[in-house]
Amino acid sequence: MSGTYTLVGIARAKANRREVLVDKLTSMRQRGASEPGCLRYHVGQDAEDHEVFVLYMVWDSKRALESHLNSEYVRDFHAMRDDYLDGDIHFRWLQAA
Repeated sequence: MSGTYTLVGIARAKANRREVLVDKLTSMRQRGASEPGCLRYHVGQDAEDHEVFVLYMVWDSKRALESHLNSEYVRDFHAMRDDYLDGDIHFRWLQAA
């Protein structure tokens, strides 16, 4: 997948806000996966800590990823993140090895 843009994020739900975060992440995955340039968009739950979630996205271009990150629903998610996230999402950019 040379030339792709991969972003991995780790998020922790606030106490008693796990279901809200699950709903938000599921909605974002469904919307993001249908956007032009999205090759993969997964949301997983940590096997040992059910308050921790991992987002894994692969985009075919930087422009497609930037378009996703600047979409209204993603901006809204980040603007309201203090309601359901314990801290911030910790992102990592991956490049092909």
